[in-house]
Amino acid sequence: MAGAKETPRQKLIGMMYLVLLAMLALQVSSAVLEKFAIINVTLEEVRQETNIKNTTLAGNIEKLAAGKTNEKVLKAVDDSKKAREATKTILDKLDKLKTDMIKLSNTDKVDEKVINDHGSKVATMMMDPRATTGKDFEKSLNDFVTTMSSITGEKYEKIAKAPKDIDFFKDDPDHNKKDFITFTFENTPPIAALATISEYQTQILDIENKVLTNLAAKVDATNVKFDKIVPMVKPVSSVVAAGTKYEADMFITASAEGLTPQMFRNGQKIEVVQDPITKVMMGKVSFPASASNYDDKGLSKQTFEATIKIGEDAEQTYKQTIEYFVAKPIIRVTTGNAPTLYLNCGNFVNIEVPSLGTSYNPSFSGKGAEIIKGSKAGQVTIVPKERKVSVTVSNSGAVLGTENFDVKPIPRPHVTKKDQSGKEVDPKSGAKISQLTQLRISVEPDDNFKNEVPKDAGYRVRSMEVLLRRGTAFVATQNTTSELVDVNAWKSQMKPGDVIVCHIRGVTRKTFQGTDEKVDFDVYELVSLQ
Repeated sequence: MAGAKETPRQKLIGMMYLVLLAMLALQVSSAVLEKFAIINVTLEEVRQETNIKNTTLAGNIEKLAAGKTNEKVLKAVDDSKKAREATKTILDKLDKLKTDMIKLSNTDKVDEKVINDHGSKVATMMMDPRATTGKDFEKSLNDFVTTMSSITGEKYEKIAKAPKDIDFFKDDPDHNKKDFITFTFENTPPIAALATISEYQTQILDIENKVLTNLAAKVDATNVKFDKIVPMVKPVSSVVAAGTKYEADMFITASAEGLTPQMFRNGQKIEVVQDPITKVMMGKVSFPASASNYDDKGLSKQTFEATIKIGEDAEQTYKQTIEYFVAKPIIRVTTGNAPTLYLNCGNFVNIEVPSLGTSYNPSFSGKGAEIIKGSKAGQVTIVPKERKVSVTVSNSGAVLGTENFDVKPIPRPHVTKKDQSGKEVDPKSGAKISQLTQLRISVEPDDNFKNEVPKDAGYRVRSMEVLLRRGTAFVATQNTTSELVDVNAWKSQMKPGDVIVCHIRGVTRKTFQGTDEKVDFDVYELVSLQ
């Protein structure tokens, strides 16, 4: 008892009709008018087919209501009669209008006189402001839609549309300012006008079909007749390892054409769509699975209540508690070479849950650390602020688990001393005065620290006092704000046995975010001279 949906044939006819209207607006000649004659015949055939379906549908409503005393059922039968009467009235009125149009071509049927008539007699009849023909026509279409809406309470698409309300013409500056009658009949020869009226008649019958389908569902809500019976298979597990048995339960499911039940999960309404293969109406159950307690196998038993209601007033309601198991996700953390994290550093970490596959779109929250999400799913940068850090992983609002990390302090950097050639100064023998013109005193990171968080391992000397010492006396002094020491100016003063003392007082570390962090560093370094 389903309402007839628009078939591909009807869609094609409708599109051809719009194209011909557009061509007609361009003053295309007789060939176009002949196409309108063909379209008109086809529309008449569609009208007859739909009218037969509607007559059958109305008869089925009365058959199903036979012997019933339910007030809602009796009203549905009465309303179906009103719908049929309203449809017949307007179709008869439009048939008379088509007859009057044909007569304007001096004939009583659609023949060569009508098809080859390029005159504007029909347009004049419909658009004449002194007459009421066009206004009555538009009012009849609008009144019909209003009547049908009052019967079911549903809102149906308007038939008498101005071009601004039609997608095909709404942006056309030549038409989108016109009213319905002008747009429909201006410069329109008789055969095109006849096809136009036939098109409106098919729309009228389509609305009637929707109304009768609505009423039929009300009448038959307490007696569901399943007309679609299909086999279904429910697998014991959707994943089967190679070499193991595939196990499933096979059963029959059924659906009734034209019946769209209401479906709920835990009282919340869900989307119901028609399965493209079986044509059975199916509710789309979709929600993020979550659990807090798991057994020793890593499973947590969960349930939800499935409810299906049939009929406008839910005369039939079916409920079942559905059990399912949530598997504890295995969170895989990759931190490069570092088993632990470094305090106040950008520790790049991959947090993956392989079992979620492409549905893995996580969010993260941290305790004792700032969490910066990366460009790809699972990539994060953890910036610890405390010696113990926990990171909670969620997916689609469901908490998957929490990972804990130990945090270690940044290892103390060391100092290197190199001459102007880049060669490290021998700590035992020192530097030769004759060859020394410059010293580079650098603060270098611990090797492991540099390898694990390279973007956080850049040190720079900001303040250093350099002294030339002979015995216990200081011969010369200079201050520098970099790691370079110019000792060439002391060449005439330096003697073998002297010592260059480098007092490093200010050091900064460049963080992964590009900021400078002050390092607690106060070190004396000595370079002996020979």
